Amino acid sequence: MYKLIIACTVCLLVLFSMPASSESSNLKVDMYYNDQLHPGASIPKPLLKIGEPFKLRFEVTCYKKNFLSVMLTSIGENDFDIIKGPTPRLGSFTDEVMEINETKVFEWTVAPNEEWAGGSAPINFFYQMNDLNTAKLITTGEFTAAYVTISEEYYDGPGSTTDSTSNSEDESSSPSTPAFTALCSVFALVLAVIYKRK
Repeated sequence: MYKLIIACTVCLLVLFSMPASSESSNLKVDMYYNDQLHPGASIPKPLLKIGEPFKLRFEVTCYKKNFLSVMLTSIGENDFDIIKGPTPRLGSFTDEVMEINETKVFEWTVAPNEEWAGGSAPINFFYQMNDLNTAKLITTGEFTAAYVTISEEYYDGPGSTTDSTSNSEDESSSPSTPAFTALCSVFALVLAVIYKRK
């Protein structure tokens, strides 16, 4: 029951989350999956083996001076293993003082573990900006950086990861794609939770 509640909460976050790369009056975030930029509502959906590494890079440009905190999250705290990066695990913050119009890069090498083997799980990027003098919150946000399907096979060496969706012109130009993707993500998460309960 506990996992079902968490899954439903994550589903709602996925439905109302920002696109993979975003821009507001406070900051701009460009997201790269394995060194490939994913603009707008494009979310990578790779099919990976247990232990198969992938890279997530976020180029964050802040338009005002602030104290920036960022981290990676998922449904649970142990859904992915961080192999290399500015934080040792999911749900752990890294902080930076950002100047006006300064850009900083946050990059992680991550691998799925057995937690969602045979299912799918999102990996999300969370950020928070606070005023340096007052510590008052300026803005906060979170978006899904990748929606990973994990096979039950184990990774045994180098190789290219497979993205299960193509970024064709038809998909990227379709106005219904982001909503359809979010609904599919919600449906897949609920099925995965129900499957794991059995």
